[in-house]
Amino acid sequence: MLVEIVLFIAVTALVAYIVIQFIPVKSSGGSFYNLSVPKDIQNTKIPWDNRPSSLRFAIYVNEAPRTLAKVDCISTNTSFAPSCDNYTFKACMCEGVNCSRCDMTDSAGSYLSKLLSIGNSLEFWASGYTSQNDKPYVPAILKIKTASDTSQYYMESVSLPAIPLQVWTVITIVKEGRRFDVYYGAKLVATSLCSYVPVQPNASDNLAIGNKHWKGQIGLITGLSGRQTSGDVEKDVVSIVNTRGIPFAIENLPLTFTMPSMSVCPSGNCSQLPTVKPLNPFTAYSSSFS
Repeated sequence: MLVEIVLFIAVTALVAYIVIQFIPVKSSGGSFYNLSVPKDIQNTKIPWDNRPSSLRFAIYVNEAPRTLAKVDCISTNTSFAPSCDNYTFKACMCEGVNCSRCDMTDSAGSYLSKLLSIGNSLEFWASGYTSQNDKPYVPAILKIKTASDTSQYYMESVSLPAIPLQVWTVITIVKEGRRFDVYYGAKLVATSLCSYVPVQPNASDNLAIGNKHWKGQIGLITGLSGRQTSGDVEKDVVSIVNTRGIPFAIENLPLTFTMPSMSVCPSGNCSQLPTVKPLNPFTAYSSSFS
């Protein structure tokens, strides 16, 4: 009987160890959306004003539109376009407060697609994908509305790396004054200082997400008011995704524990030791994304 009690305690301790080691603590997950369905999200209360603030979201691109031709520079009606000399996007001067001349095309034939925006104060654009030798020079861009005063607006930008395909990527945009830092995961991928002061959104501006030419998911959208350091970004990323980069909120581990009712003699015979099969060291995990 003593042997069976010791064995039961050992098995219980092993189960507790497995639970602690392999089932992570989940943070509040938030909502996830179909990337191919454009949507306005109202009442998000995301702080994005003249104070230091940040915007974080996670994106999974299953399929991106194909760019049919190499894009070195853009020849369109917009004044917001990269220079054909060095491919940099210079600040586009609006006509006073009217920035329509700095709009970008968002269609099946455009190499850049808008995936997230807060009015036209902040816009996140990404390019489609081609072969390795035929990729756009600017694979993603952050478009920012700024102003020199209340009567003259501009559209500026921060060039970014491409979003990896079929991998969850947490993107954090940190704004402090005229400075923008952009993180993919916990890695700082771009930092830029705008020429003018960023313009805060109108009270009626909603957060818009999605693009019908893209397939995947987008979610975990949240904002934070106040200065955020690289250490803060890293802590936030660790709290929402596991070591494989998958958000805890959608992680699916098919692991179920069933505790049998215990008697004084678990084996049913206190005069004999129970028959214990060796543990299978191989456990298969599976996950799927829609």
